[in-house]
Amino acid sequence: MTQTQITPCLQAEGVTKRFTRGSTVIWAVQDLDLSLAPGELVAVTGPSLSGKTTLVELLAGWTRPDQGRVAWGSDTSGGSPPWSYLAVIPQTFALLEELSVGENILLATRIARRRRASAPERLDHLLAAMGLDRLRDRGAFEISVGERQRTMVARALLDRPPVVLADEPVAHQDPHHAEIILGLLRDAVDDGAACVIATRRPEVAELADRVVTLTH
Repeated sequence: MTQTQITPCLQAEGVTKRFTRGSTVIWAVQDLDLSLAPGELVAVTGPSLSGKTTLVELLAGWTRPDQGRVAWGSDTSGGSPPWSYLAVIPQTFALLEELSVGENILLATRIARRRRASAPERLDHLLAAMGLDRLRDRGAFEISVGERQRTMVARALLDRPPVVLADEPVAHQDPHHAEIILGLLRDAVDDGAACVIATRRPEVAELADRVVTLTH
């Protein structure tokens, strides 16, 4: 019987990114291969300055590799991934302060000009799950740091994207809310999404299907 070959959701081949600081060359990521399948959670671990954030930005298409390539799905052209294909949870608080918590979560679907009929119900579920329901109409910068991070997680998961890239998504969470966030990410993977989590937290690595360790 012939086995069906699964097309990777995301594939990095020989990816290298370097920066220069004066006359010093800093290798953030060097000759890295990574293939991500649907229904797989990969934890990227390593010490500070080992290149975890740079790798997330490369996989998201936010920065270009100096060598190698990143491909998304069946597109091998090396272009940028479509809005609907992946969601990114960055370390920085990428929220619009003039919008409410609920409006920030819905922002990605509006920019992409798509709105699923189930979006309001999905929004209610995510707000309740992460303890944000009472903050729906609060300004995005009138809430705590941990609540802002959970708002970004909810935004990433709202439209059930095929790929989720998360950079330290529980860095500002207490154990209770960290468990909730990781559970929601694991649920998304179990539903068929692919997920990369850059982290220094051991409990994230324990949750993953595979661990990639970066070194200096």
